[in-house]
Amino acid sequence: MPMHDLVLLLIYQVPALAAGILVLLTIAIPSVHALFAMGRVLAGRPAQINWWVMGRVLPLAIAAVVAVPLFLIARQYTADWQLSFAEIALVYLVVAIVFVPVALPLVQAYVAGAPRLGTLVYAMLAILSLPVAGALATYAVGRVTYVIDVPSDPYSGGVRPAAFTVDTSMSSCMHTVFQTVPEGMVTEAPVPGWPLEDAYPAYFFFWADMSLKAAFLDFFEVFDCGVTNLRHNPEHVLLSSFVFFYRAFVSIIVLAVLALPFGRRAG
Repeated sequence: MPMHDLVLLLIYQVPALAAGILVLLTIAIPSVHALFAMGRVLAGRPAQINWWVMGRVLPLAIAAVVAVPLFLIARQYTADWQLSFAEIALVYLVVAIVFVPVALPLVQAYVAGAPRLGTLVYAMLAILSLPVAGALATYAVGRVTYVIDVPSDPYSGGVRPAAFTVDTSMSSCMHTVFQTVPEGMVTEAPVPGWPLEDAYPAYFFFWADMSLKAAFLDFFEVFDCGVTNLRHNPEHVLLSSFVFFYRAFVSIIVLAVLALPFGRRAG
């Protein structure tokens, strides 16, 4: 297999596969657990519901009960303060939807004091899925509010900072990376008018870049090495805060996964 195809498989297709498996597990595991609990109740035994397991459907509940209706309502907002509220609410609801499936199994393992291989595998799938979730979340919020991706607010006429910028400078490390994976190099930042198939790769490589830098504790940041030249604009406070929480969360999760085998209680 050529090096380009191998690298693209590892950093682009494997996370998409992991995201699909994680979504399937997030639905299937609580569903099977609920069926067994119902069977025990019908047999006259205690349900023995494990709320840690049932809690894994919390992201879907958040999306169905809060995020999806807010998406639909936000399209009708015309006042600037309403758009700002919708943008903030959607971004942080998305944060909850993205982070809960990753954090919950690890919290369960530490509370129970008995790390298991299944928990580790689930957490690794979730970590691999984060760039996919981040890309889809960024696209969805941008499409709904039309604020996160564009420098001007079409409703109030006020000027807002652009969410993303393109870094035209290139270190020797990034030059080498782009020779192997040219898909990560962008010439213009995606905008809400783009279809998903055009905007997704740029968003994905941006969040994959954030994941790599956070997972390796800013090693790649120090040496100015990454998989894309798409950057967030520090002047865009909301997106920048999302990036901060995302990177902090990835670093914490990586450290937690590494410490997981040592988390057993004495005795």
